[in-house]
Amino acid sequence: MAEDGEWALLLEDLLRGLVHAMNNRITALSAFAELAAQDSIAPELELLRHEIQRLYEVSALVGVLASRSDSVDALEVGTVLDAALEIHSHHPRIRTATCTVEKSGTILPVRVPRWALLRLFLLMVDLAKRTGADVNAKSVAIWLSGDDAEVRLHLTSRVPLGSDAEELAACCGGVLSHANAEAMLVLPSLLELRRRAKGTEGR
Repeated sequence: MAEDGEWALLLEDLLRGLVHAMNNRITALSAFAELAAQDSIAPELELLRHEIQRLYEVSALVGVLASRSDSVDALEVGTVLDAALEIHSHHPRIRTATCTVEKSGTILPVRVPRWALLRLFLLMVDLAKRTGADVNAKSVAIWLSGDDAEVRLHLTSRVPLGSDAEELAACCGGVLSHANAEAMLVLPSLLELRRRAKGTEGR
């Protein structure tokens, strides 16, 4: 996947510009709502406030989607997965499908580029929902599990994830596999990475 290709970079710039413009409009609407509140508290005003809050939330999601940084951070996997689920819920064609997360074991933080993990999770959520849609399932599940050494995310799928997902997984130091109608991502935990670093230093 040409993550640094011309279109990808342009798309990110355009998204950032749209977020900035959206925030300007939101600020103006917020100021209007506060001024109007001084005269009367009407149901329409409460509706306006509600919509402004929704705009803030959508703007935040677009900002997360557009963000790309070279920094590698310690991240809670569940938080990034939640963001991917929320973003994907706005998919124009399969947004009505629900996706639940079933957790087990000890899920430790990982150390990865946030943008890469988010995009990888979006691809995995999309695959899970499309697999469910093929069998007319109203809801699909993603399983998140872990132990001291690794974090695992797996889902039911008849087909493996593509090369873009493989490159994103490699960027995160993880491994994708597909067997027995199941796609799985394995990431080393932050604790495991520290163990490896100490082992290297001791040589």
